[in-house]
Amino acid sequence: MTRPQRFDRLLLRRLFASFLVAGAWTCAAPGFAAHEASLPVQSFAAIGIETTPARPASSDRLEHLPAHVQVPNAQQRYVATPIGGLVTELQAGVGDPVQKGQTLARVVSAELLALQRDLAQAGAERERTQRALARDERLLAEGLVSESRVEASRAADRQAQAALAEKRSLLELSGVRPLAAGTFELVAPIDGVVLAQDVHPGQRIDAATTLFRIAQLDPLELLIDVPIGAASRIAIGASVRVPQVGATGRVIAIGRAVGDAQTVAVRARLDTGLAALGPGQHVEAEIDARPGEGGERSWLVPAAALVRLGPGGTNPAVFVLRDDRYVAVPAVPLGEAGRDVVVQAALTEGEPVVSAGASQLKSALGGAGEASAPVSK
Repeated sequence: MTRPQRFDRLLLRRLFASFLVAGAWTCAAPGFAAHEASLPVQSFAAIGIETTPARPASSDRLEHLPAHVQVPNAQQRYVATPIGGLVTELQAGVGDPVQKGQTLARVVSAELLALQRDLAQAGAERERTQRALARDERLLAEGLVSESRVEASRAADRQAQAALAEKRSLLELSGVRPLAAGTFELVAPIDGVVLAQDVHPGQRIDAATTLFRIAQLDPLELLIDVPIGAASRIAIGASVRVPQVGATGRVIAIGRAVGDAQTVAVRARLDTGLAALGPGQHVEAEIDARPGEGGERSWLVPAAALVRLGPGGTNPAVFVLRDDRYVAVPAVPLGEAGRDVVVQAALTEGEPVVSAGASQLKSALGGAGEASAPVSK
């Protein structure tokens, strides 16, 4: 047989195979059924397909969910200065417990001298308007002045009172405690722990510069990334655990926005086992969950087994060896467990799932979209 003849026969075989595969996928898309989207085993004997038995995962909880610890918004404060100056002394640092009203820093400020002068002037003006108003009211009672003059005196007194209150408020912002000679103290607004210190002694600061972040660390919150396929199994009040440190709590909110990794944010309030946790710490969490829809169980399969089929790669699936065929079984990813992923699928225990070569089967089946990667942490 000549080389052109061999090439023509090889081309015909590939075209015939492609028509068979296209026919199989046409039956399967877009909402493919497991018994329709399949490929014969003998056609792939040469590419080294490997399988791994499916293992049952816990059906009553979601495990190995990536999460990080954070402080509830209502339990943290930022201490900032309302006026510029020079930091002369710091009396607290990162990790120090502080009480409400405790001195954190001292600042020398020329702006404070100006504010104190303005406050003194506003106080003197208020005293003058009060005396003028009292005099005019006496004269009105004696019939010596008109009502309009008294109303003007009252308006002037109200303006002086408002100006005095404004000057006092400027000194009270962010816990400022004025001292002598243009010096003021910044104090802790709440009981808590200093989480961050953003200045050092001798540093010049501008108005609104943040010096400290203070927080109360009991209770704490956990922000958990949950795959959208599993979010419907979670309810407000569901129990949450951080196994590595023994912390426990409950779900308090379930987000609606979907992130780039196709996950939603679930917030949990942790109230026990907090000693080994700190804000910003990354952990793995478990959440008690309802059974999946349709009564399908959860399974542990190798991460490389999960592929995405269909237009745009919208149908996650695994290939299962059944009756000498590789069958594409829909599989909803629920999370990670080491090198495995947890999926919800119509499988049976010990059923051989393709763990090596799934991408080749996907290409042969004609599934569109990218091969699936492990669920992002």
